[in-house]
Amino acid sequence: MAQISSSLRDSTRRLSSHSRISLPSTTGASHSRLSPSSLRIQYIMVNAIKGLHISCDIPMAQFIINMNAALPQADKFIIQVLDNTHLFVRSDMAGMIRSAIASFREQNTYEKPS
Repeated sequence: MAQISSSLRDSTRRLSSHSRISLPSTTGASHSRLSPSSLRIQYIMVNAIKGLHISCDIPMAQFIINMNAALPQADKFIIQVLDNTHLFVRSDMAGMIRSAIASFREQNTYEKPS
């Protein structure tokens, strides 16, 4: 058993972070020792999406979520709502989100009448 674990550790060190080692099934007494050649290496592809992490208060997050919901499916920009105050959005939409927030703030800013 010590041979198996040491060979697994050596094989694992040589593999990249997106690889997985699978052991063959060991039914029966004839497979009491596994050799490194009996290991199967399976490569798993990782999907990565470039985006922008937005951290804001709850009302502003709801404003951004509602703005996203009003758009057609092809134009939606929210990739993932992480929690009440954190959003992960497409990075190419940062300017549009900033301008919508700026106009929202201008509309909701109190100006003292003269």
